[in-house]
Amino acid sequence: MLTKHILYSIIFVIFLNIGFCDHHNEPSNDLDEDGSDSTSLNKMYVYSNFGKIFYLMDYKTFEVVEEIQLNVADTISCQGMILSTNRDFLFFQAEGSDQNPFFGFAIYNIKKDELKNIFFTELEDMGPAYFISAQNYSEPGLIYIHFRDYGTYAVDLFEQRIKELVSDEHDFVLDKRIFFSPDNQWIIVHKQWNGDIKGSFSELEFYTNSSGLHDLQFVLNKNDIDSISVYDFEFSNADKLCITFQLSNGRSRGIESYFGSYDLETKQLYRSSIKFPWSLNPYYTAYSSSRNEVYTIGGYDKFYIIDTGTYEIKSTVLLTDKIGGSSRIIITPNEDVAFVSCPSSNSIFAIDLNNRQVIKEINFQSPYRPYNMIIP
Repeated sequence: MLTKHILYSIIFVIFLNIGFCDHHNEPSNDLDEDGSDSTSLNKMYVYSNFGKIFYLMDYKTFEVVEEIQLNVADTISCQGMILSTNRDFLFFQAEGSDQNPFFGFAIYNIKKDELKNIFFTELEDMGPAYFISAQNYSEPGLIYIHFRDYGTYAVDLFEQRIKELVSDEHDFVLDKRIFFSPDNQWIIVHKQWNGDIKGSFSELEFYTNSSGLHDLQFVLNKNDIDSISVYDFEFSNADKLCITFQLSNGRSRGIESYFGSYDLETKQLYRSSIKFPWSLNPYYTAYSSSRNEVYTIGGYDKFYIIDTGTYEIKSTVLLTDKIGGSSRIIITPNEDVAFVSCPSSNSIFAIDLNNRQVIKEINFQSPYRPYNMIIP
């Protein structure tokens, strides 16, 4: 599976003139002595999750500042966008054509606003993949990537090498995604089983961060003991995981969706009385620690604000003109504004979390579908 091909060497030479960053520990912004950003631009990157174009926005003025083109060959397709551990690079998947099915990554330097390198691996024809920075500050280029057809790998994009096959667990019906707790204590693997003999349900595996996915501590909803299928989750504090979910095996399909939490000390699920309209698209979430609020939106036009202490919906915000479909949420560093991306509407809504209202709809030219948002 990991055989080398002359093709990779040829491609690497072709793109060598792009160069590779020798200072991959550089911070993403120039800071003043007080730690504030010395530039006037408050960067937020917006990507549709596929293609070679993404956008730079100013998250304070809500202005689209620049359309950025990834300068890669026509034979290469790109998808996925994540932020590096030190928040100074954006990583994109880079794949070849069916005739030359190489797999690699495009690396974009945030501080210099330029593509710095394309790194191709020995992997090919790996099937759908999901990747994330490893949050390992001693190895800032390290990522974890899970391939549906082969398993989970650790890859160092700065050292340009595959470090390890972490796990060969894979299945056509297994969607496996990796997350980190805000305090970097935990690596959480969200395993979503879909329709095999096990049924359709979620498991949340908790590993110590220092173990590199090798020291499993416990599993929530193991073997579907709680009968749920998790949409998304947020840590509201070190010991509580807030979740949006549906019932496993499609039992709530077309009926309703739910909000609850796990106590990480007792490992017990709490089902709140909050119910949402059922949504095929996930109820993705975000969390404000200063407000003790979770924000969520499904496939519809209502943005929910939930009190994590009382498990009550404090407010809802109607996103007028939002077309049904999946939406993602990101909040600004000062936690005053939430952005909701709406690919089907070709727009992003900015919501004032103080006044609980939409203050701006940022429109993108069709057919661009803004989805993934990153504030470095």
